[in-house]
Amino acid sequence: MEQVKILIDLQEVMCQARRLEEEKQKIPLEVADLKSLFEEREATFLAAEQEFETLKQQRREKEREIEEERDKVERAKAKLMSIKTNKEYYAMLKEIEGTRRTNVAREEELLSLLVRYEEAEKRLAERKADLDEVSGKYRERRVDIDARMGTYDDDIGKLDARRRQVASKLDPSLVRRFEMIFERRDGLAVVAARNYSCTGCHMNIAPQLFNLLQREDRIHTCPNCNRVVYYEATEIEAAGE
Repeated sequence: MEQVKILIDLQEVMCQARRLEEEKQKIPLEVADLKSLFEEREATFLAAEQEFETLKQQRREKEREIEEERDKVERAKAKLMSIKTNKEYYAMLKEIEGTRRTNVAREEELLSLLVRYEEAEKRLAERKADLDEVSGKYRERRVDIDARMGTYDDDIGKLDARRRQVASKLDPSLVRRFEMIFERRDGLAVVAARNYSCTGCHMNIAPQLFNLLQREDRIHTCPNCNRVVYYEATEIEAAGE
């Protein structure tokens, strides 16, 4: 029967498209681990960058404080020359000494800060190198995957065009019914009936219906699974012909 042959052709085209679509859906999973690693390295780098920037800010602030105190000492020294009383002179010397001691403490804090700053700078460079390495691999894989996805899209598009071409040879209502069965029966909507049995659900077919199938004059469906069924002779039946 010509319509059944067209349905078989349509089923084959739709199955090919479905297989390609399933393979396409698996592709992003191929880079899931690499993406996860990239995100982990990126988070580690950003944390190191934040630590470095914080220490950089603290270093600048400490250097500014020290420089201001040094200027204060220099201005105080210059002012000493204009002081006329001993009381004011010794008070100024005391103030200068106090400022110097404070600055010594600040310089020690700065030295400690510089050690942490240099360690953070080194750590940041290492994290950046790690991120660049993983990022490079991730980009390469993405380029490859985008190319493969494009190929799948092209092939699926061609099959879709082929599906429309084949379906145009059938009554639209039959196509809709076929597509509904195709989706509900996992891509197997038209099957052979052999030896009084549906090869889709393997249930027996009544002799009356089996005889009608052999006439091949109209579309019939399996009473159990609703798939379109067509008569196919067994080897023994074929040999008997």
